[in-house]
Amino acid sequence: MLKKKILFIHHSPSINTRQLSDCVVKKINKLNLKISLKSLAPLDVNFNTFNSVSGVIIGTTENFGYMAGLTKDFFDRNYDLLRETTQGLPIFYYVRAGLDGEGSKVAINKILKGLGWKQVLPPIVLKGPWQKSFLDDLESQASNFAHGIDLGIY
Repeated sequence: MLKKKILFIHHSPSINTRQLSDCVVKKINKLNLKISLKSLAPLDVNFNTFNSVSGVIIGTTENFGYMAGLTKDFFDRNYDLLRETTQGLPIFYYVRAGLDGEGSKVAINKILKGLGWKQVLPPIVLKGPWQKSFLDDLESQASNFAHGIDLGIY
């Protein structure tokens, strides 16, 4: 049986956001599922990166009440081709928010709807001062997503 593939696209410009992305990678790799995980920064992702992808996780910061510019750039560069070829792709995303995260959620949700991707878990908005519970929340959701992909639920 071929391994299923999860693509993790994350913008992690700070120590805390790197902790978040590292948490996702470590948790999924520790699960011993029949999944391969590819972790990339938004600038390193292009349309071809999506070959044989079974699910996507996106991690972004909130900048000026909107998703990070590099996350937006990923969508801008790849939107049309992805819209034509990845309908129904399962996705889960999180936002490390300096404000309330609502602007980022609205923008990302609109893009995902346009792409025809399927949000299989609610987005996590990690807002306010840094808390260790951010890692726990994200680890739990990443595990849920990976199990769902592995079992073919999503």
